[in-house]
Amino acid sequence: MGAAPAGGAAISAAADRRWPAPTPGPILDAVLRTLELRDFAIVDALALELEPGFNALTGETGAGKSILIDALSLLTGGRADSTLIRAGRDAALVQGLFEDAPFESASRRLSRNGRHNARIDGEVVTVSELVERSAELVAIFGQHGATELMRPGAQRRQLDRMLSADAADELQRYHQAFRRYREVTAALSELREAARDRARRLDMLAFQIGEIEAAELTPGEETRLEAEVERLRHAERIALSASHAFSALADAEPNAVERAAEGLRELRTAARHDARLEALVTDLEQAATALQAVADEVGSFLSDFQADPARLDVAQGRLAAIETLRRKYGASVADVLDFRDGASRERERLEHVEADTRALEQEAAHLREQLEASAGTLTAARQRAADELGSELLPLLAELGMDRARFEVELETTEELGPHGRDGVRFRFVAHPGEPPAPLSDVASGGELSRVMLALNLVTGNELPVLAFDEIDAGIGGRTARAVGALLKRLSERHQVLVVTHLPQVAAFADAQYAVTKEELGGRTVTRVARLDRPSRLEELARMLSGRVTEASLHHAEELLEQADAAPQGPAGVPAELGGTRSGRKRS
Repeated sequence: MGAAPAGGAAISAAADRRWPAPTPGPILDAVLRTLELRDFAIVDALALELEPGFNALTGETGAGKSILIDALSLLTGGRADSTLIRAGRDAALVQGLFEDAPFESASRRLSRNGRHNARIDGEVVTVSELVERSAELVAIFGQHGATELMRPGAQRRQLDRMLSADAADELQRYHQAFRRYREVTAALSELREAARDRARRLDMLAFQIGEIEAAELTPGEETRLEAEVERLRHAERIALSASHAFSALADAEPNAVERAAEGLRELRTAARHDARLEALVTDLEQAATALQAVADEVGSFLSDFQADPARLDVAQGRLAAIETLRRKYGASVADVLDFRDGASRERERLEHVEADTRALEQEAAHLREQLEASAGTLTAARQRAADELGSELLPLLAELGMDRARFEVELETTEELGPHGRDGVRFRFVAHPGEPPAPLSDVASGGELSRVMLALNLVTGNELPVLAFDEIDAGIGGRTARAVGALLKRLSERHQVLVVTHLPQVAAFADAQYAVTKEELGGRTVTRVARLDRPSRLEELARMLSGRVTEASLHHAEELLEQADAAPQGPAGVPAELGGTRSGRKRS
């Protein structure tokens, strides 16, 4: 556990301390250009055009200033409530129009029938998707809680912005290693879950391959065997018919060979006296020769022919074995052999999976070892950052009217490794002495929470471009109010800032000031918002100073604006007497 130093600090400590200049330039170019409301609470129709820097909303109590923050909170996770719909209307609409952002518009529509919906760039999305995407742009701090603080990991992210450059690099390496570790362990889990099925499959493949290989098949073998079985089944008929044929050709008296020879002799005699018969002599000579050849072949066949019943049994058994394999693995011997080759390839792949499993197990063990070491390094770095955050924050809290506040950063280290190490981070706070610090969002009032978040954002920086503060000036005044205004001005150099304020000392530092008023229209109360020019702004500040516009209050208002414009600037645009703070920097 790490805790920042408790108690207050002298105001001069902040002034005397040398603060490094923050990283120049905006966090993001994205800005909320327009906030549109329709039939929302006591607003009938409103389009609030905002400036990139410091925007202040002022007006009488009850005029509806916080309604604008309520509307903005709907875009970042606020609860949809039909009571927010203007009386007499069936639906209400809140829409934010952004510039240089990942999307141009985000909206929520509330309906009395409970059919609320959300849209991004006109496309219907889930509320969770709207919240997830708008939460990348907007953070709200105030009487309804700090939306940023309530998001998982928000306090850890703020603390991690205090890490040194080396520790920040270590955190990036940890993130990369942890992502790979999750990939490897997920793959291992999948492989292990499938291990039993894989073992069964390997056994089956081994049996199939062994059964086929044991048969020692050759392509086309079944055709030859079928012909052999057909011959052996009809061996007696083949032998008898061939014998009759041989007898008729060459063995009987008379036989075809002898009769052909006799006919050839007589035809030759006749041809000696009639040339027309010579061609027939040639034809008969060829026929007699062919007849003799056939007789010789039949005789040879008969001498070699064997009707072996044992061979028939062998051939039929072989065919039956082949038929069994064909029923299992393919229509032909060639198909069966193809099946064996495919099974062999599959077995090889599955055997490689086992090797892959061993390799993944080794990688997981190595990554785990790396992560363990890196997590320890990060814990130590966060401990140092926690001490540093407390020491830098307390002087600012003193400037913001909480000179007896205590702020601690609690590290909750777990055994289990997480995506960012094994540290949970919790900010603990107490505004007054005598009470133990408790979780910040549980014990701070709306105004205190806003001011603490202002200080935190100045010390640690904030990656979100749009920051809204409500009730930031509750319970303060005088010099503290001026400090709040000056620090908000500083914050607006890197963020678009929207502030609801009752204090002229705060509003005087704004780049743009808007007056929120109520008026009666057609028997109904409506809220109006108007951007103030210089003369109107002087009148509004005068009203805020004394409750009415007088020559004295106008003079005082003029002084406030001149003082805000002419305030000596510190290293980051903060009046010099407030010192300065570091924001969003990498440390060495």
